[in-house]
Amino acid sequence: MENVLVVDNNPVLLKYMDSFLSKMGYSVRSAENGLIALDLIENYKPDIIFVDLIMPYIRGDQLVAILRGREELADASIIIISGVAAEVELDYLAMGADACIAKSPFNSMGKHISFILNQIRQNGTKKQYVPVIGLEDVYKRAITQELIISNNHLKLVLDSISDCIVELSPEYRIVAVNNSVLGFLRKERREILAKNLLTEVHPLWKQNLEEYLDQIKDRKNPSHIELFREKEYYSVKAEYLESSNGDSIVVIISDISLQKQREENLKDKVNEKELMVKEVYHRVKNNLAIVSSIINLQMSDTSSETEIEVLNDLRSRIDSISMVHSKLFKGKDLNRINLDDYLTDLVGHLIDSLIHDNKRISAEISLGDINIDVNKAVPLGIVMTELTTNAIKYAFKDMESGVITISYKIKGDEIEIIFSDNGNGLPDDFSLETAESLGVNLVLSLVMQLEGTINFENDKGARFIINLPPLD
Repeated sequence: MENVLVVDNNPVLLKYMDSFLSKMGYSVRSAENGLIALDLIENYKPDIIFVDLIMPYIRGDQLVAILRGREELADASIIIISGVAAEVELDYLAMGADACIAKSPFNSMGKHISFILNQIRQNGTKKQYVPVIGLEDVYKRAITQELIISNNHLKLVLDSISDCIVELSPEYRIVAVNNSVLGFLRKERREILAKNLLTEVHPLWKQNLEEYLDQIKDRKNPSHIELFREKEYYSVKAEYLESSNGDSIVVIISDISLQKQREENLKDKVNEKELMVKEVYHRVKNNLAIVSSIINLQMSDTSSETEIEVLNDLRSRIDSISMVHSKLFKGKDLNRINLDDYLTDLVGHLIDSLIHDNKRISAEISLGDINIDVNKAVPLGIVMTELTTNAIKYAFKDMESGVITISYKIKGDEIEIIFSDNGNGLPDDFSLETAESLGVNLVLSLVMQLEGTINFENDKGARFIINLPPLD
């Protein structure tokens, strides 16, 4: 008894073929798509195979090519049963088939099937039959021709796309690919169709790709993943498609190697620029340190208390600028520094350098996690240097200890920085506008530069309130 395999997604035709061929004495197996057919022939060797052309999960022409590539099916007769034979000129011999029968009413089609099978039995060997059998029983349909033309156009478009487009069954078996996939996987189409995609890709990709496809199948809709191979980078995007003919997963694999290379080149340039900028900060810091050292030498070379005080104030201002560049050089951000960290170090440095007796002055600074631009850090640092220096000099006279406090809060569209001490307070006749001190004038000028305002009050010591636009 000869074995017959019928592959068609029409259940009515499958039932008809099973009944018709069984009565003729054949052993019949049916498959509703190409994947099932390929699974069947692992344990069932057909002598004759009927294949529909248009099916889900591997088209008929591609299935024929795969079957013809199987050594164990070299002598099998393959017959295409086509519902579009009247509308399309089918070169079924080039596909690898031996005959083509046009789908028609069962009573007519049955005669043509019987004819082919009898010819095969009589000849004893495989023979090709031309032209298409049964065309006289069907007529051309304009709508079918239009759909076929549209489908062929779509295929041409997909094959011209450089991205790899793969259609998978829900079990991740490859059912359709465009031409780009063949170069990507470095295999022929007949070698990869019906194979599990996870077994065809680079071994290092298997786990990440499987986890991604599992999420797609579970409708979690992750955006995409990136895969790397031999200095090649790929972006993988997939969508789950539901269909009455069978669900599938469409995977698009895009080569982003050039984009990655550009990003790496840009990153290298950015790193190079960062190194250059850090080097500039480092040199500025060193140059300011040299100026500070010269001032120290000048201070040691004079006995005038007035000169020493002026030089000491100048050194403190320079040190506040130098500290900004030092923190920029050491930090990860080349344009911003942490304000709390900066002022804590700055005020601590001033206390250590300006107090030479047994007086104990401490600082309480609470500014939160504020990162400030370098263009704002320098003037604000000098402002805090002036206020701290004046507090150390004048606020704690005749006192053994004192506390300097700097705090921060948001006030509407502005921020408010409060500098205060618990010292003796400001003189009753003190005025920011009429003060002739260089330090006070410097504070006013720098606060204006920061587009802010400054006020003061006596509240158990001196209290300066600075309102500024946002610092970030």
